[in-house]
Amino acid sequence: MAPLTGDPATQTDRPRVEDAVHSPEDIAARLRLPPPTEEQAEVVTAPLTPRLVLAGAGSGKTATMADRVVWLVANGLVRPDEVLGVTFTRKAAGELAERINGRVDALLRSGLEIPGFDGEPEDLGRASVSTYHSYAGALVRDHGLRIGVEPEARLLGGADAHRLMGAVVRSHPVVADTLGVAPSRLITQALRLAGDMAEHLVTADEVRGFLARLAEQGSALPLPPRAKTPSKEIQEFLTGLADRALMADLVARYDEVKREQDVMDFGDLLRHAARIAVEVPAAGEQERARFPVVLLDEFQDTSHAQMRIFAGLFGPRGPEDDAPGLGHCVTAVGDPHQSIYGFRGASAGQLFAFPHAFPRLETGPGGAPRRVNADVSHLTIAWRNEESILAVANAVAAPLNAHAAATGGAPVEVCTLRPRPGAGEGVVRVDRFVTAEEEAADVVARLGALTGAGPGGTTPSRAVLCRTRAQFGPVLDALDAAGLPYEVLGLSGLLALPEVAEVLAVLHVLADPTRSDQLVRLLTGPRWRIGVADLEVLQERARFVSRLRAGRAAGGREDPAGDAPDVAPVRDVSPEEDADAAALLEALDSLPGEGTDWVGSRGRGFSPEGLARLRAVNAELRRLFTRTGEDPADLIAEVIRETGLDVEVALRPGVSAAAARRHLNAFQDAARDFGAGTTATDLTAFLAWTESVLEHEDGLGVENAEPTPGLVQVLTAHASKGLEWDVVAVPGLQEGTFPSTRADRWTSPGAGALPWPLRGDRASLPQWDGSWAQDQRDWVQSAGTKYSSKAAQEGNPDPYAVAVAAHAEREERRLAYVAYTRARSALWLSTSLFKGVNKEPLPASAFLEEVAGLAGQVPGVALGPAPAEDDLPEANPAAGRTLVARWPFDPLDGPEAFVADPEDPEDEERWQPLPRRSRARREAVEAAAAAVHAADPAALADDPELARQVDWVLLRRRDVAGTGGETALPEHVSVSLYGELAADPQAVAEQLRRPLPRPPAHAARRGTAFHAWLEERFGATGMLDIDSAEDAADLWVDEALDLGPMQEWFRSSRWAERTPAFVEAPVETTVGGITLRGRVDAIYRSGGDPRLPFDPEADWELVDWKTGAVPRGRDLELKSLQLAVYRLAWSRLHGIPLERIGASFVYVAHGQERSFPDLPGEEELERHITDAPARR
Repeated sequence: MAPLTGDPATQTDRPRVEDAVHSPEDIAARLRLPPPTEEQAEVVTAPLTPRLVLAGAGSGKTATMADRVVWLVANGLVRPDEVLGVTFTRKAAGELAERINGRVDALLRSGLEIPGFDGEPEDLGRASVSTYHSYAGALVRDHGLRIGVEPEARLLGGADAHRLMGAVVRSHPVVADTLGVAPSRLITQALRLAGDMAEHLVTADEVRGFLARLAEQGSALPLPPRAKTPSKEIQEFLTGLADRALMADLVARYDEVKREQDVMDFGDLLRHAARIAVEVPAAGEQERARFPVVLLDEFQDTSHAQMRIFAGLFGPRGPEDDAPGLGHCVTAVGDPHQSIYGFRGASAGQLFAFPHAFPRLETGPGGAPRRVNADVSHLTIAWRNEESILAVANAVAAPLNAHAAATGGAPVEVCTLRPRPGAGEGVVRVDRFVTAEEEAADVVARLGALTGAGPGGTTPSRAVLCRTRAQFGPVLDALDAAGLPYEVLGLSGLLALPEVAEVLAVLHVLADPTRSDQLVRLLTGPRWRIGVADLEVLQERARFVSRLRAGRAAGGREDPAGDAPDVAPVRDVSPEEDADAAALLEALDSLPGEGTDWVGSRGRGFSPEGLARLRAVNAELRRLFTRTGEDPADLIAEVIRETGLDVEVALRPGVSAAAARRHLNAFQDAARDFGAGTTATDLTAFLAWTESVLEHEDGLGVENAEPTPGLVQVLTAHASKGLEWDVVAVPGLQEGTFPSTRADRWTSPGAGALPWPLRGDRASLPQWDGSWAQDQRDWVQSAGTKYSSKAAQEGNPDPYAVAVAAHAEREERRLAYVAYTRARSALWLSTSLFKGVNKEPLPASAFLEEVAGLAGQVPGVALGPAPAEDDLPEANPAAGRTLVARWPFDPLDGPEAFVADPEDPEDEERWQPLPRRSRARREAVEAAAAAVHAADPAALADDPELARQVDWVLLRRRDVAGTGGETALPEHVSVSLYGELAADPQAVAEQLRRPLPRPPAHAARRGTAFHAWLEERFGATGMLDIDSAEDAADLWVDEALDLGPMQEWFRSSRWAERTPAFVEAPVETTVGGITLRGRVDAIYRSGGDPRLPFDPEADWELVDWKTGAVPRGRDLELKSLQLAVYRLAWSRLHGIPLERIGASFVYVAHGQERSFPDLPGEEELERHITDAPARR
């Protein structure tokens, strides 16, 4: 038999689906897997034609997709390397690739005979699985030149995109002034509009043209009766249209700058890939020949551009019955009920459009061929949820199905999920409370009661899902008060935590010396506790220094009350800083000298203790100012070390050191992710990004989160998608909170949204039609800008506004469905009459009332105890309270708030304490200290019991020191640390937790400069003359860092004539449970099919340029493990056999190469980690 090659759709010698010799059941038995259900078997054995699979939450879609590929391979219908899988996240891509390739490997090891194949198992290759963005990037690299796009253009990371848009905004200050928006917010809005335009394939000219026509239409209408001039409402609406046009101007300039700098962002990738798919037929021919089988995962989250990419490549390229691409085997998998990312361009309508976009041929009446929509299959068995949880999720989703059926919005039926065979009853509990604080305390108490309540004394996984980040406060307060360990998932919630907010405050001060608000946060916090009197004197000092500087600038006499000799040297003040003449940071940096009794204009001076603390703050900030040129992640680590925050969180009672640092580590990880792929550090861009995160919390998923044993995880409902827990609590189910009544209309004030009529999914969105308006007032009112639910209740609301509100309610309903289906065995839903200080009682959410209505009808659904009707207050008990607190608060006891008598709030005897967020520690600390001081050493010397306890403690300390104790290994580290990690994991963990001061960074700067020179050289190859490219380098940098000899050696080496296939290629893989991330300096390819970007038949050489000394012996052996990890990651990432990948260190300063033909493989690398403690 001949090996399987070519497109199965055009090969007559390949087996056909109907001739399959191995059934799904046979294969499952051979692989010792459960047999597929009838629904799964239908998908697995489907013909090689387009198909839409509607897979509900927890219905086993990943396993079914993997089984589909295994069945096709087992029956000789395709080879694994002819299968393309595409999904959204790296985690999902890795899981799908592992499922597919792992099961194929197991199948081949089982000795199953594959029809039509008589080669070696490795000849079959491996399935290609990538993210949607990665696939678009590969398409642009391969075919970009065909549409005039340089394929080697550098891809902007998040930091670079913010930096570039920031430069555009700063070069157009009139736009920020006209819009009345702070530059940081304007950057965020402009990037959002740029992303939307790319996702929907809209140009700036199209946006400006649409807005101009719309404004012209409105302006041409007559004024309302008896009106002599346009009303304020009309003027504001027309101004809003003009503002959007200005935003489009910014985006147009942003696009120009990217072209000038030969860079692109992720939106450009999609835009260019869509053009290639539509305009370059050869691209589709190549992709269809390469991938006869395509799997598109999470299709409900795709955008218009992504649909165009895959429809253009794998769909029909014309109306003819023999059009290329017609009937290609594309399987889209998704769930319309989990389409919750509409604000990012996704739409459930994309899923329903698939059958029409990917038709197939069938034989019609009379034998004539005809086009029909793609077939539809369903996966309706929920393998995750117990019966009661599934029942309430179906109840919440039912109106979505009813709407689709009534409007014809869904051309295919969406089936209701069914429980798995043998599913348990489960628990769904509905509770009602008076206040949000009572609600949070009750939820936390029940979560705490589950500790150790699982099988074998384990604790079930637990999560609290909130609609917004604003709901975190009461929940976290209750968790802290109960001493229950937790972690906040998702960056938006992370940024609000005290320890992270403290780091952010320091970063803001370092980036912008005029941020006195952030400086005051530091000064008044638990660490420094600067009192009110000293703060007032510091403000006086700021005014004094400002006057002093102004007098010097004017050349006049200095303030006679001043004391110029006492002022410490002041940093250079930029024009921006000068705008805030009384900036506190300047005063902090200009404190009175030692021995000087300075007094302000009001005759007050600093207290001795206050002045000492202020000097300590200033010294600390001065040290940190010297590190602001570092990457944000490295700077954050330095801030944590310098401020001692890691020690502070580690001292929290009842929490391990590793758990206490989790949030700080997560913040550092976010900074690393932000800086990935950037060419320069930019603290300002990073801080602007964090502000945008706080504004747009909904779309922040949690890619690599897994339930952490013993911890309660707190996150937003949006971030929970793709995750699951044993017990899930969803508090705050009130109207206005969940569902949110914020209807996102593009006609609303604000310039960041793309007009809906220009979106690619406009057919599934409400559309504003102002053509019926008789005058300008009608026209503006028809846009729904003044719509409210109260206006709707009063009658005759605008149809468009009502349609938008209904659309928003369906979005919220889908989000509730996602939240409810995260629970395996228990789901707790709750609401409160009051939250915060709102005066009126809040009605319970329809999403809670619908579930409450099932109590007594569905087993397992129960109502918790609720306040008696007569006991319910008519007004919020907190609304009229007078709250007071002592400040500065005791750092050991933490902040404490009281309810005071509103008539005499200063009468402390009548203060009523509120529950603490954290447990007080001072009493216990002082008692322990007193016991130590009171102890009589002589009396204790002969106490055998005490001696035994002391011996135990000392032995325990020795054991902990020898095994790593509480110092937990990080979840992921740089590949460059792998050798050290394998040799001494404890030392690496401690170094990462508390980095030691670094030696002078000349060697690091030298390495960075040489790498930059190489990147510039590689980037110029083929486009510029090499000599001119080298002239672009800064000669003084070369001389200062002694780059000349290294550059000369490189020019004469064998590498000078070779062009790398990839430069600074990012890789990531997991070894021994630790995720390792890094970048390979250069990857060279030789041989193989040039049409295949990652041909497993090609040979690959990974090169790491080194500018330091050549190590020897054990040191070199440990460093070579870095190359082994790179090699394994490249193999896993692209399905390339390890034996095809070589790796070398090139020591350019010494003109030497070190290659390693026998690098360890996967199993040996795993042992290096798992056996490391035993080797110590």
